Amino acid sequence: MKITIRHDQNSIDPNATYTDEQFPEVKASLEKYYTQAILAEYPEAEIAYEESSDTHCLVVKNTGLEDPSEIHFNIQRITETVFETGLFWI
Repeated sequence: MKITIRHDQNSIDPNATYTDEQFPEVKASLEKYYTQAILAEYPEAEIAYEESSDTHCLVVKNTGLEDPSEIHFNIQRITETVFETGLFWI
């Protein structure tokens, strides 16, 4: 299964809490936590991150299911939980 998460500085840090120089570290940390949490539930997943202004854009492909909406919902839940816990902030 291929999971693509699209986000950018505005969607991750809309209040511009971090400077442009600090933000790459925040983004890397968030992506690390996303990856860990998703792989804990879907160890076979391939996860990619793309720079995009689409807020919380998530694409799930090749699930092997006719209706991948349940997996999409679970991945969305995982990413929302990671973001809400806020452990990725530096």
